[in-house]
Amino acid sequence: MILHELKALAQREHLVDDPAFESKPVQWIIKLDEYGSYVGLIDTYQEVPLPEGKKGKPKRQAAMFAIPRRLGRTSKAVPDFLVDKSEYVLGIEPDGKRPEDDLDTRRMMFTELLRGAAESSGSSVGKAVAAFLGSDAELASCASELAERGYASNDLFTFRVDGDFLHDDEALRRWWAERAKGSETPEAAKQRQCLLCGNERVAVDKHASLQIAGCVTSGVSLVTFNSAAFEKYGLERNDNAPVCRECMTEYVEGMRALLSSRSISARTGQSLTGNVRLTGDTTAVFWADIPDELVGTLDELMYAPQKVRDVLNSPHRGQRSSGSAKRFFCLIVSGAQGRAMVRRMHTGTLAALETNLNAYFNAIRLAGDRPEPKPLGFLLRSLVLQGKLDRLPPRLAGEVFLGVLFGGKLPRLVLSAAVQRNRAEQKVTSERAALLQLYFTSHKMKEVPQMSLDTESTDAPYRLGRLLSVYERLQLRAQGQNLNRTLVDRYFGAASTRPGTVFPQLVRLSQSHLRKLGLKGDYLQGLITRIADGIESFPSMLTLEEQGRFALGYYHQRQFFFRGKPKEDNDPMTEETVPTTQGETQA
Repeated sequence: MILHELKALAQREHLVDDPAFESKPVQWIIKLDEYGSYVGLIDTYQEVPLPEGKKGKPKRQAAMFAIPRRLGRTSKAVPDFLVDKSEYVLGIEPDGKRPEDDLDTRRMMFTELLRGAAESSGSSVGKAVAAFLGSDAELASCASELAERGYASNDLFTFRVDGDFLHDDEALRRWWAERAKGSETPEAAKQRQCLLCGNERVAVDKHASLQIAGCVTSGVSLVTFNSAAFEKYGLERNDNAPVCRECMTEYVEGMRALLSSRSISARTGQSLTGNVRLTGDTTAVFWADIPDELVGTLDELMYAPQKVRDVLNSPHRGQRSSGSAKRFFCLIVSGAQGRAMVRRMHTGTLAALETNLNAYFNAIRLAGDRPEPKPLGFLLRSLVLQGKLDRLPPRLAGEVFLGVLFGGKLPRLVLSAAVQRNRAEQKVTSERAALLQLYFTSHKMKEVPQMSLDTESTDAPYRLGRLLSVYERLQLRAQGQNLNRTLVDRYFGAASTRPGTVFPQLVRLSQSHLRKLGLKGDYLQGLITRIADGIESFPSMLTLEEQGRFALGYYHQRQFFFRGKPKEDNDPMTEETVPTTQGETQA
């Protein structure tokens, strides 16, 4: 299904109208005159401004050109047609790792391929470039200037002769297209039924590579059988999943368009990019059956989610009911050196996507929050030490992202990670509180309070969390605001897991604090009594879910105190005018 839908995307967007060519960034243009004499060197790099709100230096990107499709090299030396790296075009490389004889051989291979094509097609541009490649003096002039300016070993080079690009020459393009067709002459003995189109065709031996985060920079194939352990029924290598070259080219181009930051639909003129980096080695790739503004903003969920909500709230969304039943796809893929791993693939409708995103924004909303929703990236970072996403447990980020888009239950791993981080840091951050609310909402636990303090909740773990916050408030009232460590800093982890052991100590401490405050502690004394009413005994242990509800109770009560506006009198900490919520009355 994955490859079939990527193939459909490529066909719909006309990404492979000319299967012998593909769009690639080409870093250098070698300028020649009509006789093949060297004129100069142009680098195509341009500074691309960073997205709004992001800091740092602008990115430098090379210009995109439609060039002959890359052959996909292994360890064997094989030249690409018309456009290639310096080791093939000029016989040089920046790091000097290859021996000179090897570089000369590669340059001659590239030259002979071009010379043969130019003579066969009668291309004057091709003949001029061939003349340049055959002149050691002209090559030396170009290599000298290139060394002064600096270049990378994987930079691509093309030629321009009197204003005409070599890769745009019609005679050479026709020659290459015919050659590509000729190389695919089917042999009856090797024909298999293609998994995508269903026709009897020759299965491609090596699928084209894709640039996927976490993989080697040369790219990896989505379909590959590099070990006998993956083969079956006596079939070898990619015969285990036969795909014809035409279908392979289509699904690869579909995936490349989604992964590229500069892919533009020739049909609509809109961006085709549809991916977001979740962690260092995990990427979410998404697309829909039709161009959709909401899908185009999903990458902003990580760090600028207000843009997504603005699209959801746009009045124009109500006018697209005809497209609401169209399908939406999301693919989670991870890279590990030479292999790409497809983690999950989900499909739904655009209407369901809108519903799920609205539910997500509501679930992570907390009382006192700013109007803008919390970025998903911040929520995920709150689960790991120093906020480094690469430290997240495997698959967690992908599961959360899919849960947001498709409305499924979040894995228990999210709850476990949030609870463990609360214990490790001895506090509950707003990001982790939002994640806990999202987790309980996804599991439809209606007894768990949402957004703000619920004074009517009878859930014991939630009440115990509230009680801990009141004890903390009481300590600060009695001992001052400038304590190095509060009782929460000391006891949160133990109180949230073994309340039967810790809370009796907190009760004794609270009595000491109340005696010190005298009449000024009456409000907190009454609050403690109301919260503890109905808790017959402190449980010896709390389950993981109960620890999550404990954390929410603590956070909601603490935020309630912060939002209060104490009466300005002789004691600025007097609680007489602390606001109430959900019917709680105060003396």
